[in-house]
Amino acid sequence: MIYKTCRFVKSWYSRGFEIGLVFNQLQRSNHTVCSIFPRNFSATTSIDLPKSATLLHSDNEATVVLLGTVHFSKQSVEDVSEIVRAINPNAILVELCRQRVSLLELDDKKFLEDAKNFDAQKLKEAVKGQNFVSGMLHAMLLKTYADIAKELGVAPGGEFRRAYQEMKKIPGCKLFLGDRPIQITIARAFQSLSVYELGQVMYHLTTSNPKPIDKLQLEKYKDRDYVQAQFEEITKDVPAFKKIFHVFVDERDKCLAYSLQECVRSVKNPRVLAVVGMGHVDGIVKYYGKMRQEDIVPLLLLPPRPYYKVLLAKGMKLTFYFLIFSFFFRLIFG
Repeated sequence: MIYKTCRFVKSWYSRGFEIGLVFNQLQRSNHTVCSIFPRNFSATTSIDLPKSATLLHSDNEATVVLLGTVHFSKQSVEDVSEIVRAINPNAILVELCRQRVSLLELDDKKFLEDAKNFDAQKLKEAVKGQNFVSGMLHAMLLKTYADIAKELGVAPGGEFRRAYQEMKKIPGCKLFLGDRPIQITIARAFQSLSVYELGQVMYHLTTSNPKPIDKLQLEKYKDRDYVQAQFEEITKDVPAFKKIFHVFVDERDKCLAYSLQECVRSVKNPRVLAVVGMGHVDGIVKYYGKMRQEDIVPLLLLPPRPYYKVLLAKGMKLTFYFLIFSFFFRLIFG
């Protein structure tokens, strides 16, 4: 069983790391990827780094820097380049999966132009060909991204694109996609909820009116205490979000920590930069060097649902569609 487990995880991570198959440019520049088992490291020396960076290890064996970012922050983008200049990495890991890898080739200027003129027609074109639920969820995400980008003048994922661009400048540097597939994360999050909790969460998402975010407020999310306070406030209002955050944060912390271990272990004389959202930093620091293959397998599978839950879920389907449909129109015309 352990042997099969190890083969399963090794196969999944290998597929996740094969970015050369996705980007012809990476193939031409000979930037390859691979994955091997981890080993434990600890920080022993210091390097001049941004405040949002954590030095996991630095000595003659390896240098491993973990950068916590805010996804719409211009400063986070510059922090990536600062660390690249400091350690000249031969491997860079980003908090992306293959399903989100297109973010690396997003045209910032075009996205910002489209965000300024975002309307129902563009939204309809963006979700064309998707089923109802996927289309509505995609629509909500696009509208949210467009609103934030229009207000802050920054396209989402800029720090990942900067990391990708810096990687291409360094001969032999490897790029690793460290995150779990987004479909698995979403499915596990929804399956972790009871029917009542699902309704509670959907009601909150469709009736809440989030406050606009300015640039100063955005930088506050680099403060771990501030992030924790926001988490406690949300879960106080809707306790079911604790289960969702467990799947979206804690489980992914373990996957990202394991990916980072694989990345470090697979590179000769590793000088590794990991670029992740600030909310994952504490968890990665906690789990780094401790994750085993058999710890990861359960996080890649969907737990079976009891039969009564399946029946109740079907009963909630129309309500779910209605809430998503309502939110869709509020985002566009509200």
